[in-house]
Amino acid sequence: MLEILLSLMGHPFYFATPENEWKELFFRYLPRWLMVSDEKALEGYYEGGTSLYRIEHLKAWLPPVGFWLSFIAILLLSFLCLDLIIMRRWTEEERLAFPITQLPLEMSEPGFFRNKLMWIGFACAASLELMRDLHSLFPAIPSPRLGYNLAPLLTSKPWNAIRWMPIHFYPFVLGLSYFMPLDLSFSVWFFYLFWKAQLVVRSALGMRPPSGFYLGDQSCGAWLGIGFLALFGLRKHMLRAFKDHRGALLGFLFSLAFMITFLNRAGISSWVALFFLGFYFIIALAVTRMRAELGPPTHDLYYAGPDRILVSALGTRRFSPSDLAVFSLLYWLTRDYRSHPMPHQLEGLRIARKTGMDEVKLGFSMIFAGIFGSMCFIWAALHEFYRTGMHYIQFLGSESFWRLHNWLSFPRGPDSGFLKEMTFGLIFTTFLGLMRRRFLWFAFHPVGYAVSGSWTMSWMWFSILIGYVLKRAILRYGGLRLFRKLAPFFLGLILGQYVVGSLWTLVGIAFRTPVHSFFV
Repeated sequence: MLEILLSLMGHPFYFATPENEWKELFFRYLPRWLMVSDEKALEGYYEGGTSLYRIEHLKAWLPPVGFWLSFIAILLLSFLCLDLIIMRRWTEEERLAFPITQLPLEMSEPGFFRNKLMWIGFACAASLELMRDLHSLFPAIPSPRLGYNLAPLLTSKPWNAIRWMPIHFYPFVLGLSYFMPLDLSFSVWFFYLFWKAQLVVRSALGMRPPSGFYLGDQSCGAWLGIGFLALFGLRKHMLRAFKDHRGALLGFLFSLAFMITFLNRAGISSWVALFFLGFYFIIALAVTRMRAELGPPTHDLYYAGPDRILVSALGTRRFSPSDLAVFSLLYWLTRDYRSHPMPHQLEGLRIARKTGMDEVKLGFSMIFAGIFGSMCFIWAALHEFYRTGMHYIQFLGSESFWRLHNWLSFPRGPDSGFLKEMTFGLIFTTFLGLMRRRFLWFAFHPVGYAVSGSWTMSWMWFSILIGYVLKRAILRYGGLRLFRKLAPFFLGLILGQYVVGSLWTLVGIAFRTPVHSFFV
């Protein structure tokens, strides 16, 4: 998220030209106190060959970085307050699985590292990963091929509409899927194929293809549906929050008021800021619910944040140029949700509750770590960019400000195509959620539908399918006793690939050489 923020803070001032007319088009609407506009400071930032530690460079960066750090601190506080409010409902009453917390919780048990099954799983995953890593540097070393793409085999219409369909095997995903509820792991791979089937059917019917590789607008509706369903499930619990979680509730309301004021000072109208943050927190709640139930190690919703929702639903004419300009500067919050802090915080709080730690102290420790980590990243990135030049993430700034260019140059009304796709995703997700509440036998989970439309899930769906088949067979023929007995083996699969993959990355850093990445 901060990588995107740094790509936005100076981009329009450095890349403005007489041809794109950015200076005349939107410079007057940009909040200069949140950006870097000094030409000399930006020249060193983008071109490199100089040092961050010059007075003119530090003076240009310190004020806007300070303002953004205050916003980040309050944003993290708002997430923590929401997590404290919803934790009891999701952990004790609904007893959600929290698959990602399984490994750290088990590692804290005294007998974990003495379990032979764990080490067998660790050895299987570690050896596979090590063979792939060594093969990337020394091709003579054999390596198993664990990934294929089915799309080149489907060349005729309408089957070629799938465009891309990888089949990959990742031990760590297999391990995580073992701890997912069966209906969720089933829904992930089923709805991944459902998304692909939609592309084929659209092609067969002569309908226009969706933008990008996936039906992103439909995914947006699905994520909103998950968020609304989560809110609906919390409706009674939220009423009790006035009594049981008064401090957390007041903290969230304070955070919300601060952020509305911050965005208002930046140039967004108060009503727009309220709707923007409303949609943003609904999506944040959806991400957190996905992680708590399904535990996907990654989740992304590209180009479908609250800015896209509002502009597509109402049209650009309903917003002032200042609203649209600040939307572009908030692109670091809305481009995708792979790095969202809120589910990480809730998982940490869940581990704290399981192990008897002080949840409030841990929460504030996480906020401090978030602020300190943000400061460290910004310093390290600026240090490196002034040395070598900020080249590899320029495209992130281009995405946002060329979008602003189009918004202001070509005003338009509501996007009917977006609204149709989003409405379908919202209605279908709500239908799945209501069916699950009414019929216990209904196997299709709305979270699986929402998360399976992402780019990163394309790499994981096949491993989750294998995990689903194995877990179903184990439970059917061996029961819960065998499931618990084999759990250390699957935890070892996760740990083995993580350890070797991480160490191999450190080897690449130490020897300054590109190395194989264990995921994507």
